[in-house]
Amino acid sequence: MVLLVNSGPIALSFLFQRLKWPVPMSRWRTAKEIRNLLNNPYTRSSTLEALLDYLDQCKTESEVCEILTIVFLTSPDARPSRTALASRIHCPSILADILLEQIYGLGHGVGGWRWAHSGRAPADFSGGRYFEAHKTAHVPPILLDNLKRLERAGGHPYLQHWAYEWKTLCDKQGTRYTGYPHYFDDVLDSRAGIMGEYWQRMREVFLSAYLRTLAYAVSEWRLPHRVAEDYCLEIVHGIAGLFDVEPVARPLWLSDIPERFCGPGADFALLVRELVQAPRLEGMRLVSLDTPVASSVQKFANLTLSAHLVTSNYEIPDGASLYEKMPWLSVADTFELKGPPGKIEIEQASTEGKAGDQVAVCIQLFPIPFGTWQLDYFRMGLRIPAPYMIPNTEIRCTHESVDCVASDGKVASKTRIWNDNWAPPHPKGGSTRCGTATMIDQEMLAEAMERLGRKLAFFMQLRIWDRDKEYEYYSESKRTFFLVD
Repeated sequence: MVLLVNSGPIALSFLFQRLKWPVPMSRWRTAKEIRNLLNNPYTRSSTLEALLDYLDQCKTESEVCEILTIVFLTSPDARPSRTALASRIHCPSILADILLEQIYGLGHGVGGWRWAHSGRAPADFSGGRYFEAHKTAHVPPILLDNLKRLERAGGHPYLQHWAYEWKTLCDKQGTRYTGYPHYFDDVLDSRAGIMGEYWQRMREVFLSAYLRTLAYAVSEWRLPHRVAEDYCLEIVHGIAGLFDVEPVARPLWLSDIPERFCGPGADFALLVRELVQAPRLEGMRLVSLDTPVASSVQKFANLTLSAHLVTSNYEIPDGASLYEKMPWLSVADTFELKGPPGKIEIEQASTEGKAGDQVAVCIQLFPIPFGTWQLDYFRMGLRIPAPYMIPNTEIRCTHESVDCVASDGKVASKTRIWNDNWAPPHPKGGSTRCGTATMIDQEMLAEAMERLGRKLAFFMQLRIWDRDKEYEYYSESKRTFFLVD
């Protein structure tokens, strides 16, 4: 056995290599641990040295931005100097400069991105079959949509140039043309449509080619710099506030209630009443829930519950599903989830029934940028009270929840998240095994009901993905129930 006199550098090296793991959730946990080591005075020096060495070796624009995001999320007094950081950046980009300005202030980018591209693509260039087949597999489809939108608006060949930058990077770095990594999943499940999101090396190439395309467009096609900055936001790795919210344990008050919804002959009315009365948080009431069902009961199943305010004559349409709206919330100026929620009026949120109308108590939280490390939670959906329920609230993230704070300083709501035997694979149209619950102050809820002249109701939806035979594809079934409180 070899005695390691100082295993610290080796441990740090292993930790930074975990930023290359293909699971976004793992990368988030790794980034948080690196950030914590930087914040700790006793480990700061060695961690900073490892971070700068890692940055020095980054060969793509997206990898550089990932490291810069960690620095941004670090306490100001624990960050490296701008000079030390800038000297290690060999793949500049518009997004890298955005992050540097968030860290050090306006005008403190490194520049150089105007020439960080491969020049003009040959007129007859084609990305080839692999590019066409995988351009929305390794990266979010919104990147393709963004470039299509720019191409329609300006008439320049954005899609062709994206393919050209991608091919140039692949050839330069020898990146393998990889497909879906079935070896991470259960073979039979993956063949039946149960798949996860895995970030392979090819993703870094697609993302970097996208950033290089935007750089070329600003440099050669006169795309406004501010427009290019906006189109970078979908690939930001993390934002302050939300980055620090820790998953809690699955709430004890859930008990086996979600599982009993799956039972034959389940009394939904009784179970919904039991569920909304189960939480034990003084002065607060459950108004939104999204939780996986125990896999021992149903391998792939999900239960959601949402609260709604309905007019006295409201009748839900046959076969209808009720949803919480998702207003746009820009945090591009601060890269921090903090401040007023997205704006939406009650008239925009209401939907008509066979008679009367209803509005959801909560809205879905979706900041731009949102932070791709925590994609699983946004795929599930995070909810906070709508602004028409409690006016003039502000979002405040704590270690254990996303809170909404009223103008008098009182906590109006708490949104908590948890992982339940979490794994990357999930059914098509579903989410990974994450859970979330939103609790609202009972007095504020009662005040909103009185002010708006509405009654409280709950909408439950149970989604189950199942198959009759082992070799068949999973199919989804839904069961819903509506209850006026």
